[in-house]
Amino acid sequence: MTIEETMQAKLLEMISEKPSIAPREAAMALVKEGQDWRKLLPLVRAQAKVLHAAGELNFIRKKKIVSPEGLKGVFRLAKAEPAAEASNVDAATTSE
Repeated sequence: MTIEETMQAKLLEMISEKPSIAPREAAMALVKEGQDWRKLLPLVRAQAKVLHAAGELNFIRKKKIVSPEGLKGVFRLAKAEPAAEASNVDAATTSE
């Protein structure tokens, strides 16, 4: 399994357990002892974009679903919901 596949699997696992996660949570879960988790953040974002394009997860900012393209600043990742529920993101998705 490649690092990209491992990251995608971890992201899907984590968003199935919580309403939303911060990207750093995924990076910290995969970092090896002695490594800086911040170096994994670009990979987390890239693989989250792949999953977003596949309809598996959403990018959340200020409790709203946003496009990952051009997104800067703080955001969270959440499991993609059916279209009817997508406009009402669960109140548990808070920004950090």
